Amino acid sequence: MKFFLVVYGISSGIIVGAGVISILILIGIVPRISHVTNTKQFISVYENLLVIGTFIGSILSLHNLGIHQGRVITIISGLSYGVFLGFLSSGLTEVIYYIPVISRRLKLPKNYLKYVVISLMIGKVIGSLLGWAII
Repeated sequence: MKFFLVVYGISSGIIVGAGVISILILIGIVPRISHVTNTKQFISVYENLLVIGTFIGSILSLHNLGIHQGRVITIISGLSYGVFLGFLSSGLTEVIYYIPVISRRLKLPKNYLKYVVISLMIGKVIGSLLGWAII
């Protein structure tokens, strides 16, 4: 029975991990980061860091462990997490074609689309900060 549970847990983790990675591939996080930062030569490094970070985060989450570092490391990791969430949310927005739908429904001129994107990003940041500070 324990063997079955171990196999079931490992296979469930592999399936969920494959689903998460496939969503990240669909959204195009890695090419987007390399395009914005003009570092296309480091795409394989970004992919490896994404897999390693996901693995370490999963292990820490499963075992309810924490990494207690100084304020500098906490600030750097928090900013990195925020950048990643920003890329993820902007990628999701582009995938579902949310911005063109808003501009058509609100009858906005094309030069106002940048303000829509900026307001979406500011709303995401404020919502994340409030959720992180309150919860």
